[in-house]
Amino acid sequence: MANSMILEIPIKGEKRDEFIGVMNAELPKTQAYDGCRHIEFWTPEEEPNLVMFYEVWESKEHQAKYFQWRIETGLMEALGPFLTGEPKVRWLDVHPIGA
Repeated sequence: MANSMILEIPIKGEKRDEFIGVMNAELPKTQAYDGCRHIEFWTPEEEPNLVMFYEVWESKEHQAKYFQWRIETGLMEALGPFLTGEPKVRWLDVHPIGA
């Protein structure tokens, strides 16, 4: 069974467009990473200081391995100037309708 999560990242609103550009360049690598089934990100209209990612992974272990890879490649450090706080991860339990 796949594991879904939402990642909320608080960013500097004035850097939102630049952050989106970085994500558009980097997320194809995420999509191709072992265990990633789906990833997309959203920017709430009323909250310019927030970016939300919806991710589906084969397992939490696959996502943890991916996150470690992103640390090792320097992406997490490169994102530092965009951030205003700590990212928040929310793992989701799926409840199929009618089940």
